[in-house]
Amino acid sequence: MHIAVTGASGRVGRSVVSALAERGHHVIGLDLVPPKHPVPGAEYIVGDLADLPDADPRLHDVEAVAHLGALMSWDPVDADRLFAANVMATERLVRAVDGSAVRRFVLGSSGEVYPENDPVRQPIDERHPRLPQTWYGLSKVLAEEIVAFAGRTNDWATVVLRFAHTQDPGELLDPESFFSGPRFFASRRIAKERAAGHDGVVAALESYADDDETLLIAHREDGAPVQMGILATADLTAGIVLALEASTTGHEVIGLGPDESTDLGVLASELAAAAGLGTVDVTLPVTAPSYTTSNDRARELLGFRPTIDRGEFVRQAVAAREARRAGV
Repeated sequence: MHIAVTGASGRVGRSVVSALAERGHHVIGLDLVPPKHPVPGAEYIVGDLADLPDADPRLHDVEAVAHLGALMSWDPVDADRLFAANVMATERLVRAVDGSAVRRFVLGSSGEVYPENDPVRQPIDERHPRLPQTWYGLSKVLAEEIVAFAGRTNDWATVVLRFAHTQDPGELLDPESFFSGPRFFASRRIAKERAAGHDGVVAALESYADDDETLLIAHREDGAPVQMGILATADLTAGIVLALEASTTGHEVIGLGPDESTDLGVLASELAAAAGLGTVDVTLPVTAPSYTTSNDRARELLGFRPTIDRGEFVRQAVAAREARRAGV
């Protein structure tokens, strides 16, 4: 197929472009920035999706779209930017492929539409009510509605994939990682907890401010595990490819996540043991994540099967840390 992939220069997008090219598809990647390592055989359109014209001739032969480009922020000050990047850009993309060969449209959405951190019931699945509590979550709800509308009016097969938290295993033991640093390293957690006004947690961690060799063993003050759905980038990529190549019709909403949630305290303990790092126990407030999700629908409709379990996450994380320390 001729497939357009937005967000093609990002972590997930570049992985999807590479996987699709390897499977013989012709790929057009769209992103605000050019790819650092272009995939051989892929074409690229560099620019803002907001600037795409109606019925863009460059996309005339596109048969399927994977819309993965988005802005992520939980800061209310970014509400306008989130609306522009996640809502208006989705509308512009839909209009840009109007009249093209498109017959399938896949949207990368998020568990923030529920939201996962404040579930009404568990395990969270596609029937869970959408009750977003952030502008980011709301922007994803609106993007979902635009895609559903486009499918109905253009007779496209549309798929909304609600992604679990996505993680490159190699980043887990990198204190500089945007996601993993404050999630696992005591030194990098302090700023996050200070911003949230959690003075007790800050006090417990202040002595580790300059220590990038100590991992957090997190617990919640109500006794619930600090747990969440974590999916390796490679597994998420496989799920997106399955959605693009599937034969579903109409409009489908599918949660793309792991077989079971990850207890972050257990994972941190295993990472520390494997890498020879220290640990510190910390009790977090009940706002810390503690949820489970279901991937039954992804298994049923797409044949999705995650392949990277917690043990493989640890193995790859330690290997990547050793490579960084060796300067590789």
